[in-house]
Amino acid sequence: MRSIIRPGRPGFVDQGEFVAAEADPLKGTFETDPISALGLSAPVSIGSDATVGAALRAVQTRGQGYVLVVEDGRPRGLMSEREVLMKVVARDVKYDSNVMDFVSPINHTLTPRDPLAAAVKLMLHDAAETIPVVDGTGKAVAVLRTLDIIHFLAEAFPGQILNLPPRPHQEMSTLEGG
Repeated sequence: MRSIIRPGRPGFVDQGEFVAAEADPLKGTFETDPISALGLSAPVSIGSDATVGAALRAVQTRGQGYVLVVEDGRPRGLMSEREVLMKVVARDVKYDSNVMDFVSPINHTLTPRDPLAAAVKLMLHDAAETIPVVDGTGKAVAVLRTLDIIHFLAEAFPGQILNLPPRPHQEMSTLEGG
């Protein structure tokens, strides 16, 4: 652990400077690495004419916590576990209702070339937990989740984030603990 001592103030460590100094590799990674570096899988998706029941089955069977509603491959809405709880279960909705009546609109999309920093800023600004990733024609190729960012951080900076390695064969360069 290193400390930063500000000139003219002997012995004073500015925590803001310390955090900034430690975060430089992280900041650089987020500004330079594209979303494609995450290796996201194809989105869990259904058509815009699907029923709420079909959307719920997709959320349950695929285990990703969302279903992307598409029309001709282009994102039209997103149903996450939150929408399921707040808009479907809480209102006792009929499962044969059209899913478009219960999805959240797609306010923004990203491309695989966009830097991770743009995704994080968008997630923070819009309080979005999931953002569709589209190709050059606007067709959905993935969905970026907050969880994907967390997994990326854990893999990229295990010594700074984890007490135990994410993979049993991984060895840490420094010992953790007091």
